[in-house]
Amino acid sequence: MTKTLSGRCFASILVLFLLLFLAGCGQVSSSSRYAPTPPPVPKKWTIMMYLNGDEISMQQDFIQAFHEIVDEGLGSTEQVNIVVQFDRYVYTPMPDFGGWTIAHRFYLQPGMEPTEQNAVSDWGDGRGGREMDMADPAELCAFINWAAARYPAERNLLLIGDHGYGWQGLNIDMTSYGRFTALKGLREALAGSPIRFDLLALDACLMQMAEVAHELRGAGIGYLVGSENSGSTWPMAEILKAVTQNPAISAPDLGRRIVDLYHEAHHGQQTITLSLLDMGRIPSLSEAVLALNTAMLAGLAFPAIQDKAQAVMTAIEGAVIYVRNSPDRADDHGLSIYFSPPDPEGYIPAMFFYSYIAEVTSFAVDTCWRDVLYAYYMRNYPGIPDSRIYHIREAIQPFDNDKIDLYDFCERIVHWQD
Repeated sequence: MTKTLSGRCFASILVLFLLLFLAGCGQVSSSSRYAPTPPPVPKKWTIMMYLNGDEISMQQDFIQAFHEIVDEGLGSTEQVNIVVQFDRYVYTPMPDFGGWTIAHRFYLQPGMEPTEQNAVSDWGDGRGGREMDMADPAELCAFINWAAARYPAERNLLLIGDHGYGWQGLNIDMTSYGRFTALKGLREALAGSPIRFDLLALDACLMQMAEVAHELRGAGIGYLVGSENSGSTWPMAEILKAVTQNPAISAPDLGRRIVDLYHEAHHGQQTITLSLLDMGRIPSLSEAVLALNTAMLAGLAFPAIQDKAQAVMTAIEGAVIYVRNSPDRADDHGLSIYFSPPDPEGYIPAMFFYSYIAEVTSFAVDTCWRDVLYAYYMRNYPGIPDSRIYHIREAIQPFDNDKIDLYDFCERIVHWQD
């Protein structure tokens, strides 16, 4: 009898032990199942490419760039993330890479073709590629936030590619009623980003303007690459290679390399300009421009205006850290400003009157440049601006007719001889 009880006790103890063991295993398993996934380890660089090909010529340029990237076998590495959002033109489809016509996102791998099969299938909302308004700042912001969360890095480059309109904005979307991103919208998207962009590259015409830099000051940008003039295609494959082959490259060195690569890609062509700005120097530059404009509006003696113009030149020399232009633009120093001539009948240009306002570009009012231009057009304010300004403006070679190099303008003031 005792022996039987002993066996039953042993069996009970064994069952209890097994239950406790299994319960313990279940708790460990549950804890492991719901433990948070560790965040991805940051790489050296994340390159975000926001390419709006929703127009015939831009779609062609970006398709060609992708062919070169694929042929070179370029893509993300152990140290570099390359992330792309590319929208194509539905009204003029091209057969390349499957002929898709919406917007897709890609995490580029070496030699990977940007086909729908290789696109990111879930953008974090359960959906993948879709037609969208690439000009909407909210779409740019969404792409930045998604890329920053999934592909963190020590340094970040944002490259925006499309048409540019200088102080008016950039990034036109022809399948969204021709909307484009205004400067304030661009600033909103960048300033609302959870990351700082060590380098912003604007692959768009006419964007290297004082108005653009002023609007983007304090928006979390270290350096800015852009063109004063109507530009040409950027060597995308070579730019990616510059980072993937040297992931330790700094933001200013990468900016300089982009300027060199662009210049080399268009060697011998006319009207080529590209420069690199240190965005930390822009507030001082804007203050110097305000001082110059205030002097002109106050009708100060010309030597005093010349002193203020010299201060602007010095500020530009600090802000523009690298510039390369074709020989026909040798007088340009990397930063332009809006200065449209009167219309053909001598009246105020309609674009200035209705659009060059604080609601479109803060620079116009913050630096009093709009007031100087208004006085210039009206010509009924005695001595404001000084009559020599009219001769100087007429002698300057413009960009797109209504923009001039700011350094060239000030230099001509400083060296004016009666």
